Amino acid sequence: MKRKFLALGIGILLGSSSLLMPMSNTAYAVTNKQLEDKKKEIQEKRSNVQSEIDQKKEDLVEIGEEKSAVQKELDKIEITIADTENKIKEKEAQIVDAKEEIKKLQEEIAILKEQIRKRDELLKERIRSIQENGGVINYLDVLLGAQSFSDFINRVSAVTSFMEADRDLLRMHQEDKALLDKKEAEAQKQLEELNKKLADLEGMKKKLDGQKAERSKLYKELEKEEQHMHEELLEFEDKEAILAAQAKAIERELAAWKKRQRELEEQAKKQGNTVGAPPAITNGAFMNPATGRLTSHYGQRWGRLHSGIDIGKGGRTEAVPIVASAAGTVIKANYDNSYGNVVMITHVINGQVMTTVYGHMESLSVSNGQSVEKGQLLGYMGNTGNSTGPHLHFEIHHGPWNGSRSNSVNPLRYVNY
Repeated sequence: MKRKFLALGIGILLGSSSLLMPMSNTAYAVTNKQLEDKKKEIQEKRSNVQSEIDQKKEDLVEIGEEKSAVQKELDKIEITIADTENKIKEKEAQIVDAKEEIKKLQEEIAILKEQIRKRDELLKERIRSIQENGGVINYLDVLLGAQSFSDFINRVSAVTSFMEADRDLLRMHQEDKALLDKKEAEAQKQLEELNKKLADLEGMKKKLDGQKAERSKLYKELEKEEQHMHEELLEFEDKEAILAAQAKAIERELAAWKKRQRELEEQAKKQGNTVGAPPAITNGAFMNPATGRLTSHYGQRWGRLHSGIDIGKGGRTEAVPIVASAAGTVIKANYDNSYGNVVMITHVINGQVMTTVYGHMESLSVSNGQSVEKGQLLGYMGNTGNSTGPHLHFEIHHGPWNGSRSNSVNPLRYVNY
C-alpha cells in the first residue's frame, strides 16, 4: 500500500513538472492557474486524508473502550468461574463426607438389623411359649402357687418383671425400626440434596464457560478489527506524508516556475520577441525535443547520410524552446562549425547507453557535465552552423556519438512528428 501511495505521489510530481517549462506570455496565466489548482487539489486531498486519520483515531479509541469493557466482563466471569469451581470442590467434598456418613449409618443399620433379628427370634420364642400354654401365660397360676407370703411377694415381683420386659422388648423393637427408617431417609435425602447442588453448580460452570468462550471470541474479533484499523491508519498517515511532500514540491515548483518565467521574459525582451510553448512531456523513453513541423527525414540526402531529422520553425516569430528528450548528462554544449550551437546528452535507457544531439540552436541554457531532466530547457531553435534556415537538427544514437554517425538511428522510432 505504501508503494502505491508513493507511486501516486511520484506520478503527481512528474505530471506537474511539465508545467515548469518556459511558456509564452499568453500561456502564463493558464499555467499559473493549473499549478494553483493542483496545489488546491492536494490541499483538499490532505484535508480529506486528515479527516480519515481523525476518524480512524476516534474508531480506535472506541474499539479500545469496547475491548476494555469486554476484558472486564471476562475478568468477572473468570472470578465467578473460580468461585463456582471452589463451590463444586466443596460440594464434592461434602458428598464424599456424606457417603462416609452413609457408610457409617449403614454399619449402624446393620447392627440395628441384627438386634432386630435377635429380638424377632426372642419374640417368636415368646409367642411359641404362649401358644404352648394355651395361648396365654397363666400368671395367676404362678401367683397362686406361692408356698408362703414371702414367696408370693417374690412371685409378684417376678411376674411384674416379665411383663415389663415384654413391654420394653416390644418398645425397643418399634423404636429401633423407626430409627432405622429415619436414618435411612435422612441419609438418602442429604445425598440427593448434595447431588442436586453439585448438578446445579456444574450447570452454572458450563454456562459460565460458554459466556467466557463467547466473550473471548468477541475480544479476538475486536483485536483483529483494531489491528486492521491500525494498518489503515498507517496507510492514511503515509498518504498524508506523501501529500504533504507533494504540497511542498508544488510550492517549490510554483516559485521556480515563476522565477524561470521572469527570466524567460527578460531573455525574450533582450531578443525582442516572445517565447513559444515547449512540447508536452510524454510517456516513453523519449519525448519530442521541440514543437514544430518535420521538414527533413533521416536517411540519404544529397549523396550522404542525413543522420537525424529536422524540425522547422516555420513562420513563427517567437523563440522556440528546445528541451531534453530524456534525462541524462550533457557531454557537449558549445559551438561546432557543422552543428552550430549544439548540445549532446548521454542517456542510459533500460541499461542501454544512448546519445541525443540537438543542433543549430540560437543559444544554449546548459553546460558540459550538467545533469538534465526529461523536458528541461536546453536553449532555443536557431540557424547557427551549417544551416539553411531556423530549425532543430535532432539525432538519436545507440551508444556513444562518433564522427561517422555509425550509431545513429531514425529518431522517428522514438518521437512523433
